[in-house]
Order: sequence, then C-alpha cells, then structure tokens
Amino acid sequence: MQITADEQAAEIKHLKEENEQLNAENSRLKQKIELLLPHGQLEHQCVSAQDHHGSRPEASDRNSILHMIKGCVVGRKRCKTSEARCVKKRQRGISNAIQKNSEAGTCSNDDTSISDLLMKIDADQTVLRFPHFSGLDGKHVTIGKYCLPLSLHPTLKLIIKVYGDVAATSKMNPRVTESIYRVLCASIKEMHDLRLEQITECRILKWRDAIKIALRGNFKVNFAMEHLKKIACAYIGLMEHQRLEEVALRISKLEAELSASKKEHSKICEQSKVYMDTAKEFIGKAVSLGMFKAENRCLEERNRRRHRMMHLDYLEQSINEYKRENTQIMTAIQVTTQRYLDIETENIVLRAELSELSARLQSLNEIESISLMKESNDGTGGGIQS
Repeated sequence: MQITADEQAAEIKHLKEENEQLNAENSRLKQKIELLLPHGQLEHQCVSAQDHHGSRPEASDRNSILHMIKGCVVGRKRCKTSEARCVKKRQRGISNAIQKNSEAGTCSNDDTSISDLLMKIDADQTVLRFPHFSGLDGKHVTIGKYCLPLSLHPTLKLIIKVYGDVAATSKMNPRVTESIYRVLCASIKEMHDLRLEQITECRILKWRDAIKIALRGNFKVNFAMEHLKKIACAYIGLMEHQRLEEVALRISKLEAELSASKKEHSKICEQSKVYMDTAKEFIGKAVSLGMFKAENRCLEERNRRRHRMMHLDYLEQSINEYKRENTQIMTAIQVTTQRYLDIETENIVLRAELSELSARLQSLNEIESISLMKESNDGTGGGIQS
C-alpha cells in the first residue's frame, strides 16, 4: 500500500515530536549525571545510626544480633538467589525503562526510583539478617582480640590502623563481636575488590545490612555508612549514564528515520504532483465535474448571473440605507443651522443692548464729570469771597 503525502507528513511530524521529547530527556539526564558524578554524592541529610540505636536497651540489641546470627545460615541461600535476581534486574532495567518511555511517547520522571535506593539505605529496619559472603570458610588467624578468616586480615588491619578498634565501645560478647567484625570486614573487602560496573543494588543493600548490624552493635563505623552512600550515588549516576546512552542511541535512530522519511516525502511530492493537482480540482465537488462541459458552462453562467443579481440587490440595499442615513444627516444639519441662526440673532440683539448701555454709561460719566467740576468751582469761589 502506497503511503500518501499527508500520511508521510503526519509521520514526519510525529517523529519530530518524539525526537524533541527524547532530546529533552537527554538534557535532563545529562543534568543529573553532572550533579551525581562530579561531586560523588548527593547532598543528603543522614541521621547517625549509632545515635539512633544507642537509646535502645543493650540486652535488646544483643538478643537481636544473636537472632541474626542464628538466621545467617538460612539467609545464605536467599542472599545468593537475591543477588542473581538483582543482576538480571539490572540488565533488564534500562532497556525496559526506555521501552516504556517510547511506548508512552512521553518522558517519564524517575526521580522517585532514583532516590529510592538512598531511602532504603537510611531506612530504620527493625529486622536485619547477617549477609552471606563467600570465601570466609578458610583458615582463621587471631589478630589482637579477634579471630577472623585469613582473607579478612588485611582489611581488619587497615580499619584498626585508620580508625582504631571500632568495636572498642561495644558491650557484645567476643563471639558476637567477631561475627559482626566478619561481615563488616567482608563488606569493606568486597568494596575494595569490585569496580562500580560490577555493583548491583542488592549488593549495596547487603553492605548496608552489614554496616547497620555493626552500628546496632555500637561499632564506630559511621565512616563506612557515609562511604556506602557515596557508592550508592555513584551507582545511580552509572545507571543514569546508561539510560543517557540508550536515549542518545534512540535519538540517532529517529534522526536517521526522520531523514529517510523527508527524502521519501520529497520523492512522493515530486512523483505525485500531477495527481495531487487533479485531486484539488475535485475536492468539495461532485466527481462528475467536467463530464458534461456544455451543461457545466450553462450552470456556471446561471451561477454567475445569480451571483451578479445578489450583488446588485446588495448594492441597492446599501444605497437605500445610505440615502436614509443621508436624509437623517441633512435633517440634523438643518436643525443645527437654524439653532445657529437663532443664536446669531440673539447675539446681535445683545450687542445692540451692550452698545446702548455703553453710550448711557459714557453719558453718565460725562454728567458726573461736569457735576464734579461745578462743585470744585463753587468751592473755589466761596473761598475767594471770604
């Protein structure tokens, strides 16, 4: 089925919109990567787990940790299964997210899922299981007060060298303290052995459990929790970077598809110009147009005459309306002219009265002047006689 020019134009418009949406998503992800990777951590309020749990009774902490040690064997199989699932989930996560965005046609907001890992790290869990670590069943050697697997000795020595004995303030019995030290050193050893690309969310949560168990046992390991949060931020940044690459790849594919569609659109327009011009002649008209040319000419002539008559009627109505308006205007002009004449007549009368009053005033002034002169003369003559 051949694609029409309108369908091709609609497809190009749709591809442009989708390209703009992906560009917006690309910019948003770049901003997140810039915020996460250079700084190594998100600004994040954290409550000291040691202070938080320090208010609990020591006996309760001991019981909970002993309970966790008893459940350690049961939890090993679950940890292995969970780790395998987490790796598969990570492999599928990015592609599924991109697929959902493309199907929806909009850019989704994953801020909630991104911050979810940090929330899990800070969560106050009432039940913790001792995480399982492989390679701890070999020879055990004693360093100071603690007997740990030989593979963990370098890690234990490094912790004691930099931070001292982090279990010095713990009131747990030696066996429990060694168990806590074992999972703590195993977690830090894994951090040393693994690269960021090998880390999964499940492994981060496993380290969280080990560190929180140590905090609950009153170990001074706040440094480990803070570093774990940095690792979580870096992991989130890596996930966002992978999503960014997926979006960039999709943008490239869409741009290539858009370019091909534009070429196809130009080709269709060039090849179908004659047909489209013919189609314009029939749009909105009967398809029999042009079949009976003589009859069509008569119809067109009648239509033209009808339009002329309608136009003449309209002009006549306009002229009559103009005449009525002109008559009203002339009447108004006559009324205004008469009022003007009346005002002029009244003005002439007032001017005559004003002239008469001026003459009378002048006469009175002359009489007054004569009277004053007489009085003055009379006064002068009387003075001479006396």
